[in-house]
Amino acid sequence: MAFPIVDAHTHLFPERLAAAIRAFFVQFVSREAFHYPSDWREARALLAASGVDRCWTLPYVRQPNGAPALNRWMAETFADDTFVEPGATVHPGDDVRAVVDEALDVLGLRLFKLHCSVGNYPLTEERLEPLWRRLSGSGIPVVVHLGHSTAGNTEASELDNLEAVARRWPEARIILAHCAAPAVEEALGLLRRYPNLHADLTPVVFHLAPVPSGSLAGLEDRILFGSDMPNVVVKVEDALAAVRALGLSAEHQALVLGGNAERLLPRRKRGV
Repeated sequence: MAFPIVDAHTHLFPERLAAAIRAFFVQFVSREAFHYPSDWREARALLAASGVDRCWTLPYVRQPNGAPALNRWMAETFADDTFVEPGATVHPGDDVRAVVDEALDVLGLRLFKLHCSVGNYPLTEERLEPLWRRLSGSGIPVVVHLGHSTAGNTEASELDNLEAVARRWPEARIILAHCAAPAVEEALGLLRRYPNLHADLTPVVFHLAPVPSGSLAGLEDRILFGSDMPNVVVKVEDALAAVRALGLSAEHQALVLGGNAERLLPRRKRGV
């Protein structure tokens, strides 16, 4: 079984936003530590050069009213790009129904991202109900960064909110970003209890997600590869090598590196 490599967790953003995010991370580590430029065009080229065949780019916003413009930029910039699958986002302070409807029905986006830390809200925020209702009925996947730590980490206690959402919306296809690192063991336990949950193995800026060999047994069809490109210290090649070092069978490795992402979000021709 062979699949293309799909990077299901990247952040190719408009120039000003990308520069601002990079400046934020430079507070915690030297600028030289980052191997990749923040410019989306350069980052895209380096991602392709690393052996990735396709990527998802995941937007997020800090405050209300920023999502519509960013979603439109995503749709317009990558309209004819078969390498990049653009995502959409929404903030609970938005007119959530209107933002979601525009993203799906007008812009044709097929993927959502929620970042609880950046937006400063819990995943159980009631104002997000129109999003969950729409995604549950459409099969559109949503990547969720659950943790509120500035460093990107997720505490085990924060998984309670994910469990509440997974229980209430059993048809929602939810992908837990970074496998909730460092609470990986607890996150995988949650995946075993809720078949609508998935997780990506994306590094958390400075380090790989700590996933022990053998811990994915029985979950191989719900785990995705991600790099967090370009605001990551870990190289894409090292993130790929970490997946290959997990001791998975060839079939399961192919699923994690690309097959599961292809199933959740099949490739399509732009303009169709």
